[in-house]
Amino acid sequence: MIKNTLHALDERIEVMDQKYKKIVGNLSASLATTTLQVRSRYFHRIGVSGKGVLKIFDKIEGFPDHKIFSPGKSYPVIIRHSNSLSADDDARIDARGAAVRILSNDSSGDNTPILDLTLKTGKAFYARTISDFATWFVCGLPAREEHVKRAPHVREAVWTSLRNADSYAELHYYSNICRIFRFPDGQEMYVKFKLRPINKNIHEDSGKVVPTSILPPETGAIPRDTSDTRPLLFLGEDFRRRVSSPGGVGYIFQLQFQPVPHDEATQDILLDCTKPWDESEFPFIDVGEILIDKINTQEQSEELQFNPFLRCPEIDIVQATSSSQSASIDHGRSLIYEICQHLRNKQPLPESWRIFLQHSDVKVDLSGCPMAAAVEKKESGKVTLERKWYQALWAVFAQPLLQTILPYYLMGLVIFGPLKGALYLKDTIGYPVYLLLPFIWVSSGIAAALVCVAAKWLLVGKNQDGGTRLMWGKGLFMDTLWQAFRILVVDYFMEMTGGSFMFVLLMKLMGSDINISQGAYVDSMGAMINPEMVEIEGGGCVGREALLFGHIYEGEGGKVKFGKIKIEEGGFVGSRAMAMPGAIVESGGSLSALSLAFKGETIRSR
Repeated sequence: MIKNTLHALDERIEVMDQKYKKIVGNLSASLATTTLQVRSRYFHRIGVSGKGVLKIFDKIEGFPDHKIFSPGKSYPVIIRHSNSLSADDDARIDARGAAVRILSNDSSGDNTPILDLTLKTGKAFYARTISDFATWFVCGLPAREEHVKRAPHVREAVWTSLRNADSYAELHYYSNICRIFRFPDGQEMYVKFKLRPINKNIHEDSGKVVPTSILPPETGAIPRDTSDTRPLLFLGEDFRRRVSSPGGVGYIFQLQFQPVPHDEATQDILLDCTKPWDESEFPFIDVGEILIDKINTQEQSEELQFNPFLRCPEIDIVQATSSSQSASIDHGRSLIYEICQHLRNKQPLPESWRIFLQHSDVKVDLSGCPMAAAVEKKESGKVTLERKWYQALWAVFAQPLLQTILPYYLMGLVIFGPLKGALYLKDTIGYPVYLLLPFIWVSSGIAAALVCVAAKWLLVGKNQDGGTRLMWGKGLFMDTLWQAFRILVVDYFMEMTGGSFMFVLLMKLMGSDINISQGAYVDSMGAMINPEMVEIEGGGCVGREALLFGHIYEGEGGKVKFGKIKIEEGGFVGSRAMAMPGAIVESGGSLSALSLAFKGETIRSR
């Protein structure tokens, strides 16, 4: 229930339920482990890529007006071809892929990606949900064969994805996964993508493989025929040769679409990537032509990073909250892709991803990634909590007694004055004692609060912003005594003043920098732990049971560090929220109830 707002949260993780998080976390960790070992992609490891242009046709029949795929527009484009599993022999029968990156056509030359698509041969995928994919990923061939006996369309999806290819440029590639297109009139459509050769004579069954068993071998790639003498990586060489030749390599970019239904059950059926849409009812239409005329180097191809989660108002991702939803496979894989890409390229992992991996059942050694290196524990030759013998004796015997006896002794002295006055009035004028009890309580409570203020300055003094005190030093021993007396006074009287002008005044007397004249509001005893470390501007508000920790122990040199917590004008700290030293709630900012502001964190207004 507490969020670390110091680090950017990933919305893909935030919307997942616990089971969904566990499945994606385990898959991410498993693939991340392999990525760290081989320093390469898990799927589609070896590839070849080229650059070119996507030219949208001047007239698109049957497709509504769209901001991005609008007639006459053109965009820079990158295509990367690869095999699904075969990284050493292109003659092995395997699924073939085409990753497409469409970039913005910026006149300044700063072409940023607007859409990344991962297409493959075959009109369908073998797993409907991320849960199905995880099960397929970990189980053996016998279990898979039993599964496809109950779901023949899954067997067909597996076999029709395989291609005995002669050229990457002579295959049809399908997205299988939907995106949401939004149109200026408010209409929304589910859209699938296809890439086909510009030569209409190349049929979609080009390179199709005839099934020879229930499922292909567990490797997912059937070995080459013994009589095949083609070079090992001939597909890559063929693509380079075609791109470098006059005219380059051409494709037709196609879309298949239908309106987004209103009910969720129908939506889930349409998003099922194991079953292609009926092309007689929803045909693929030609949208544009892609011409690839410049080849990338091997290094450039390896450095390419495709992000399936790229989105904009006009083209969005279909998100999922549960692992049983059809959209879960695309939603989940986008996170897995990015995590593995960061590890492969030795880029720092965002904190939310690192924690996500650490919470999985698969342990990942992140000692080689930059983020992990930054948080490695420092070796220390000296135990920072080490005490002298007399300090240990004091902490074990004297300190507990003082923390118990001294507060009650002071409280007894405080109560004695009002009590003696009440007894004097009874003896002199005969005033009933029971009518004086409220006076005794309120007056002794106010006196106790004032004594608490005096004890703060006598025992503790004023801690400095950025200052330190030794864990076993005299200053912290005195602070502990004062804290014990403060807790007693809070229980006796002070807590009833929470949210009132009196409580804010007491905090100010103890050293807090509070703008009383403009109506600051504090209703939490937890704001008084280190009162001189609290600064509240006009209109600032601290909710009930919020904790403002002006000190922190980090194990460095046995020192406790102090830092000011600042709530600027109109800033809000919710009930049971917690702020650590150096935290700032900016003007109009809100630290929500049950939230945590880490050390040095700034809570900004939205």
